Amino acid sequence: MKFKLPLTILAVLALGGGLAYYLIKSGDSHAETAGGHDDHAGEAPGAHGGEEGEEGKKGPHGGRLLEDGDFAVELAIAEEGIPPEFRAWFTQGGKTVVNSAVKLTVVLKRPGNVTDTYTFTPEGDYLRGNAEVYEPHSFAYTVVAEHAGRTHRWEFDAPEMQVTITADAATRAGVVAEVSGPATLDETLSVYGQVKLNANQVARAVPRFGGIIREARKALGDSVKAGEVVAILETNQSLATIEVKSPIAGIIVERDVNAGETVTDGAVLYTIADLSDVWVDLNVPKRDQARVKVGQSAVIHADDSGTDATGTVSWISPISSAEAQTLVARVVLPNADQRWRPGLFVKAKITLAQETVPVAVKESAIQTLFDFTVVFSQHDELYQARPLELGRRGGGFVEVLKGLNPGERYVTENSFLIKADIGKSGASHDH
Repeated sequence: MKFKLPLTILAVLALGGGLAYYLIKSGDSHAETAGGHDDHAGEAPGAHGGEEGEEGKKGPHGGRLLEDGDFAVELAIAEEGIPPEFRAWFTQGGKTVVNSAVKLTVVLKRPGNVTDTYTFTPEGDYLRGNAEVYEPHSFAYTVVAEHAGRTHRWEFDAPEMQVTITADAATRAGVVAEVSGPATLDETLSVYGQVKLNANQVARAVPRFGGIIREARKALGDSVKAGEVVAILETNQSLATIEVKSPIAGIIVERDVNAGETVTDGAVLYTIADLSDVWVDLNVPKRDQARVKVGQSAVIHADDSGTDATGTVSWISPISSAEAQTLVARVVLPNADQRWRPGLFVKAKITLAQETVPVAVKESAIQTLFDFTVVFSQHDELYQARPLELGRRGGGFVEVLKGLNPGERYVTENSFLIKADIGKSGASHDH
């Protein structure tokens, strides 16, 4: 029996096969550019998930087998429970060569033209490298072994966790790189508080004698000058008319008088406040009170206005709140434009300490790749993942203890695009 397929179905099958071929080829091509990390105890140097012909042969210890005639070196990176280190074993004509009879040197050239040279000493049945093989394990090898008057030399590349992106493509993608270097880290404390009147700049307009208010000239929120008449009063005893004046320049913040009312001598008619500066009372939790000191800097932020201001802690209350168990730390803020209105709730960051570290990176640059915390260093059009050991944080920066040197360029914006491009190779990192 013969089956006939419609032409449309045949066309779909043909297109599907072509697409599958394209994806396989493009995936292979990308994997060559953005190698993944696949090292472990007994790692074969240069082993990154390709065909055995690309990686070279493996020896009995899982390392890469380098052959020159009947002489062979098996070179591996051991790192199970120890910092990564080179180990090497030797054979000639299939027989074990005493390791003390071989002088071995390995030179690694890393991205950025960084060169590391390793020498070896006998240990057990192998030669051991003299220093840690630090991450990333991405380099070009030069291996030289001297034995029985002969010199054997091998050169090969072992890239991993890297990708090449043209300058134009990086610009269009918004990839930005900056130079690593020293940074000042701020240790801060986040607290909440409230804007209040500066009590040292509040005054009250009061009459010397009781009587009837004939005029109440000012409304709530009006501005007044020092000595300006704010009310007219007729005294009870002499029926004389007297003026009540504002003792300071400022804003009417309270009004307790209306025309026609009878008031006693000394009654408060108006409360006037000079709002050229205000108090910001910050509530410091009990656990942090010992760390807050007069003179520390504080950044004040009001959510509703997006306004930020910087001030200094000028006073700390000697008494804690019995109910909230908080302590007031006061910041005096200039307020000439009256942006900071008394009664406004705010949040603030008090800088408890500052310290400059030799090298730091921006927090926004940090990514996670194959269980590593990394940034991506830039070497012209090559981007290399750099596993980091991090320290303190503050002010948007993180201290780098290990993994990146001062003066190196690293991606600070859109680093996730580099991570995604490397991840497309589908390789993994196994210890």
